Amino acid sequence: MPPFQVILTDSAPVPSSGYSQALRWGDMIVTSGYLGTHPDGSGVVKGGFDAEVRQALDNIKAVLEAGGSSMANVVRVNVSLTDVNRFADMDVIFREYFSDPYPTRNTIGVKELWGGAQVGFDVWALVE
Repeated sequence: MPPFQVILTDSAPVPSSGYSQALRWGDMIVTSGYLGTHPDGSGVVKGGFDAEVRQALDNIKAVLEAGGSSMANVVRVNVSLTDVNRFADMDVIFREYFSDPYPTRNTIGVKELWGGAQVGFDVWALVE
C-alpha cells in the first residue's frame, strides 16, 4: 500500500488520464496542475484571462479542502503563463486568494497549455 492518500473531489476537474488530483503524504498535499477549466470537464471557462486565473485557483482550493487543507496553508505555488506579460494581472488576482505571509512561488512562461488555457497552477500545502 502506498504511503500516501489519493485526494479526489468532483468540485474540481476529475482526471481523465493517468494522474491524481492531489496526493496527501503525512501532513503535506501536492496537487496536480490546474487550469481555468470547468469542474464538469467542459473545457476552459469563458471570460478571458482573469476568469481563467480565478477558476484555476478555485479548482486548487476545492482539491485542498477535499484533502483537509486550505489556501492559507499553501507553502509553494508554481505558475505557468502562456504570456509572461500577464504576470502583473495574474498577481493581482493571486493576492485575492493568498495573503501575507505569501507562499513561495515560481512562475514560468510556456508555449501552450491544454485546451488553449492561458494560465496554470500547482501547489504544495500543509494539512491543518
